[in-house]
Formats: sequence, structure tokens, C-alpha cells
Amino acid sequence: MGTTSGQERNDKAATGGVFMSPEIVTSSDVFLWALYELGGADEFIDVEDVFIKAFELAPLRLSWRTRPNIPDLKKCSKALRDAEGRHPLLLVKNGPEKRRLTVEGQLWIERNFDRLAEALQSEAPVRATHQKTPARLINRAAQSWAHKTWVDSGVVTSEKWRAAELLRCSPDSARTTFRDRLEELRSAAFAAGRLDALEFLDELSAQRSDWF
Repeated sequence: MGTTSGQERNDKAATGGVFMSPEIVTSSDVFLWALYELGGADEFIDVEDVFIKAFELAPLRLSWRTRPNIPDLKKCSKALRDAEGRHPLLLVKNGPEKRRLTVEGQLWIERNFDRLAEALQSEAPVRATHQKTPARLINRAAQSWAHKTWVDSGVVTSEKWRAAELLRCSPDSARTTFRDRLEELRSAAFAAGRLDALEFLDELSAQRSDWF
């Protein structure tokens, strides 16, 4: 039987007892997977709940040095900051306390699913995406004047109130509201397989970036 090297033992200990060779799972990976398991592809999740879930998944990595049964807020917060610093943007925030996965974040989860599912096993099943709500949201958005005009002519509306109608908010809403509603629709389009709608929303965001 082969022996385990000192480095392999250290890698295993750093990840809470789960062996993660050959590709090491980072703390930001743990945060993103914890957010995903809590339903962060579908809705905003409080970061404190994500910290607790991440600690459950990798306790030795995210614990106090002298108290391995207690999550270290500094380590958890750094995992969040590192996840937010990735490019392209994998997270979107709703105030200081809540986060959800962007479409790019969901694509990252898909690409890394096997690696993370094997490394970060938990007793709770991974939460399934709700299909009816995304389909309903994006179907309603597809009926808007702004989307229909883009489909017919390729023109992105220059009238902010038309975008507000699409996003179900007031034209004088804060940019954060516009951005949050846009990301909600982007996620719905991705979940429903409506790549045409996703293309429209991305073009709207790019051409009218001062609204978001």
C-alpha cells in the first residue's frame, strides 16, 4: 500500500479532512459552493448563512487556529472577498449582507461541479434549480416593449422608463435596484435556457451602463 506524503497530509488537513488532489480547492471555491448549495443560483442568501455552510464543508480551513469547532469570521470574510474579486464577476450583492450567483457564477459551478461535489461532500443534497419561476419571469419579460423592439429591429431602447417596465421597478429607482433586477432576469433566462433573452439583457446592460 502506498504512503501519503507530508504535503498531501497538509493539503488534506487544510481542507477539513477531505483530500483535494490534484487541484486544490480554495477558500473562495468553498464559499461559492456553499452559496450554491444554499440556493444562491435562485435567490439572495445572507452571507452569515453561507459562512456557516462553508465552515461545515471545510471546518479546519475556516476555523480558529486554537478552536477548530468555531468558524473564524476573518477567514470566512476573506473567502467572500476573494470570491467577489474573481473575473468575470461571479457574485452580485443585495446590500452588504446578501449575495447570489450571477449567470457567470452558475456557469463556473457547472464547469467545476464534479471537482467540487467530490471534494466538498455534505449530507444535505444539492438544491435543485426551480424551473417554473425562471420560465415565468423571462416569459413575462419577453412580452415587454423593450424586448419586442430589440427582437424586431435590434435596437436597444434609450428610454429609461421602458427598461424600468421590463425590470418591474420605477424609472427613478436606484442603480442598485436596476442592477439587481437585471441580474434576476439574467439568471432566469439562463435557468430557462433562453439564450436569446440573455443576449438582449447583456446588450441592454452594455449599451445603457449608466442605468446599472
